[in-house]
Amino acid sequence: MPLDAFGAPGAPGIFSLADPDRVREVLSAAGFAGTTVTPVTAPATWGRDAGDAAAFLLDSGPGRHLLERAAPESRDRARAALTEALRPYEDGGAVRLRGAGWLVTAVRPPAPGR
Repeated sequence: MPLDAFGAPGAPGIFSLADPDRVREVLSAAGFAGTTVTPVTAPATWGRDAGDAAAFLLDSGPGRHLLERAAPESRDRARAALTEALRPYEDGGAVRLRGAGWLVTAVRPPAPGR
């Protein structure tokens, strides 16, 4: 699958704020101060089984974007490979993976004269 710059921090798209320094930069430029960026993880359910989870991931915005850019003959192979990669995570009628993100806090100082 062609990735090119997909997901590069600072580039447009879903991963544009993947770099904590970029998050701080954007919030600072918007007038916020005291920004903290803390990594957080939590268990997440992605589908009923590997096929369902693969469909969810590949039919989402980023997955769909990547599939649309791939050659038609690569799409089925990519779906099959992702399904097989997710099989070890099937557990009790669900595919469970660890989700990750940022917990971001910042303070907007009061406007002058307030």
